[in-house]
Amino acid sequence: MRETDNLSLRAKALIREAIVSGRFAFGERLSDRALADELQISRTPVREALARLAQDDLVVVRPQSGTFVMSLDAADVRRICEMRAVLELGALRIAAARDPDVLVAAVSVPLSGGALAVEDEDLARAEAMDGAFHEALIAAADNALLTRAYRGIADQVGALRHRLPRELARMRAAVEQHRRIIDLAVTGRLSEAETQLSTHVRIVERLATEFLFQDAKTTGRSRRRSHPAERT
Repeated sequence: MRETDNLSLRAKALIREAIVSGRFAFGERLSDRALADELQISRTPVREALARLAQDDLVVVRPQSGTFVMSLDAADVRRICEMRAVLELGALRIAAARDPDVLVAAVSVPLSGGALAVEDEDLARAEAMDGAFHEALIAAADNALLTRAYRGIADQVGALRHRLPRELARMRAAVEQHRRIIDLAVTGRLSEAETQLSTHVRIVERLATEFLFQDAKTTGRSRRRSHPAERT
């Protein structure tokens, strides 16, 4: 592999993480020069990295304007969460029907880790365990096609999750709901488990939509105050 390819892959991973983690805001313009300076590499691998991220729908290249972090509207959030629900519900059904013990083993670490993180009031760790639980649920289905499909929305789901306000009560409720989903699934109450999981995803959709648009409205008001309309 060419050295440029190695640098491009490294740059892609670092920029992807910055987008998903919320370091770069939705819609933010990305400068290949600034990124190259920050990563201490040339602009060529950075441009290649941005092109690859555009293929993953994490950035948008606008001719004559530049490269921007993806922007999501309410419809985008809904579609992402709908797809997430389809895939996670499918994984839960497959895993619970195949071997409940394997399902329990797959999610045991993120379940316990999430509970301990909440107990320690470590919200960053709790957030990480939240994502790990859902990834483990997908992995428990042991279905390569399903895993590949989930990977296609995983970054968008992560970006939404990282942009929610970190609140101890919300994290605690999520951990409790995770455990409830698994308890119901492995004791033969799959329909109730599916209802819990569907509710869980809808809560994230509602919170993400409310928080993102509240932020947008606040930004809009700030801009209007900064640039008052001229009197005519």
